[in-house]
Amino acid sequence: MFSYIAIAILGISAMIGLFQKKGAYIGILAGSAYYIWSGFNPSDQMSYFVLIASLVWILVSLYSLSYDRHYGKWLASSMALMIMGMIIILQSTNYLLLITGWETMSVPAYVIVGMNKKESAPAFTFMMFSEFSTILIIAGAVFAFFATGTLFFTQVPSFGPLLLISLGALIKMGMTPFMISEWLPIAHGNAPANASAALSATMTLMGVFVIMRMILISPDVTWIGFLFLAVGSISILFASIYAYISENMKMLAGFSTIENNAAILSAMGLYLVASEVVLKQFIFATIIIFALSHAISKTGLFFSIGNSPGEYFGESDQPTSYTQRVGTMLITMSLSGLFPTLGGLATWMLLEAFFMEAYAGGVPGMSAIVIGSVIALGEGMATGSMMKILAFGNLFHRKLEKKQPPNHAVISGIGLLLIFLFAISIFIVSGTFISGIPGVLVFNGFMITSRFGPAVFGLISPDYVVILITAFSIAAYALFRKPRLRDVPVWNGGTVEVDPYTSYAYSNNIRLMLRRVLRTKTGAFGNAVTVIDVFWLIMTDIGKGYRAVSKFITLRVMNSSIGWYMIYMIAAFLVMMLIAVLAY
Repeated sequence: MFSYIAIAILGISAMIGLFQKKGAYIGILAGSAYYIWSGFNPSDQMSYFVLIASLVWILVSLYSLSYDRHYGKWLASSMALMIMGMIIILQSTNYLLLITGWETMSVPAYVIVGMNKKESAPAFTFMMFSEFSTILIIAGAVFAFFATGTLFFTQVPSFGPLLLISLGALIKMGMTPFMISEWLPIAHGNAPANASAALSATMTLMGVFVIMRMILISPDVTWIGFLFLAVGSISILFASIYAYISENMKMLAGFSTIENNAAILSAMGLYLVASEVVLKQFIFATIIIFALSHAISKTGLFFSIGNSPGEYFGESDQPTSYTQRVGTMLITMSLSGLFPTLGGLATWMLLEAFFMEAYAGGVPGMSAIVIGSVIALGEGMATGSMMKILAFGNLFHRKLEKKQPPNHAVISGIGLLLIFLFAISIFIVSGTFISGIPGVLVFNGFMITSRFGPAVFGLISPDYVVILITAFSIAAYALFRKPRLRDVPVWNGGTVEVDPYTSYAYSNNIRLMLRRVLRTKTGAFGNAVTVIDVFWLIMTDIGKGYRAVSKFITLRVMNSSIGWYMIYMIAAFLVMMLIAVLAY
């Protein structure tokens, strides 16, 4: 009951935002902090979604206090309403509240994306996919009602609601086949930086939350697990490729969001496929850790991009502070799956889960090997795209200015938070997987082990990793100091011009290697000049075909002929009767 007070605080904040933007953000911060206190229960794994989302909203509020200076009064109010909708989703006990929260979240987000008056297409694209998502969730709720006789979340005897609601959630997460329209990077990339962080870090998290909730109340359906694995692996591969070749930093971050969500979806698919109880518990813990890592890291990445004067790499020529450099480096390390950040632990746990399932043998084991390899490949591409942010976001070159960029402290704080969360992850992961080896000074309670059944598969001690990396880094710096730089001839990614070395040249190797997929066009001297998304070509052909069919039906069938209308009504009636009989 107390958690609903947070909803009221956000509603009041939305009204305050019409008159005082900072007051609205302070209200969001207060409501989010209160929601952690009232809604988070460490013994309930599903309540970790409350903690993850609320931490992001607190960070967004702190960043927005000085960022939201160039936007109108509607941004703060829309942000408060959008977050209020997410809290309704997290607190929903029945399908009606879920649908209410879903729409309350989506409509203000449409307003936020539409604030860019230069382009109206991203906002309409966002709303189209959002409404399609809502329709599928409503269909799943209706199915669940007929199957259980109640709108409350209870055990469902059929897989239908899980499938329909999951499809609706996958749209919000930007998964394949909805990734091929690139709607998520387009929409999130056109929002202000603080809103982009909330959209990519928490709106997509709502999709993960809803799918996981439905999994827990639905029968174990292995084929849906394989479906999630297939969709997740395809999305990981292509999202990481498109992130690597993107020249727009916000679009790159949007594709990175798809790649991270796809990894989480793959873990949920493995949860449905796995049969060993202890392994399923480990996978659940992996989902929580990965979701927390992605949410915090992606928030920081969008903040760092928001501090740049332009969204494209060529426009990012503003020197940054040392604190922002360090924070962004740690954030990109986490998104690359590197230690000593939380993202390193998340990636380790995810790969461990897949390679443990490989021991099951048969189709699940073979699938786990293939999907695990694809995830590892995607993580490698993700590391390349994050290095692109570091190298061409002007973090490691140009002289620093005395004037600090706005919110640099928030960005550096997020980087340090990722190390802190990694160090205390032993308190987040279930005690089943916490142990130690006192013989080598790794005391009990300081080691995370991956296991299926009684067997230990792998192990890691987050605190010892932090201590060792810190010690070796200090020792290396003390011995060698700052390395000397020297100019050397470089391969310019297949382009003729060698000076300067651009972000486009950096990722041109992928364009050349995947020219059949990306349809890379070449210009003078064999230089790659543009990339045509092969998926867009397919979408265009489908659109043309749909328009031709619609035109035929409009002119030949639905042409005010009373006879055709009677046939349509009779057919619709028979179909509804058939659905009612089957549902009953």
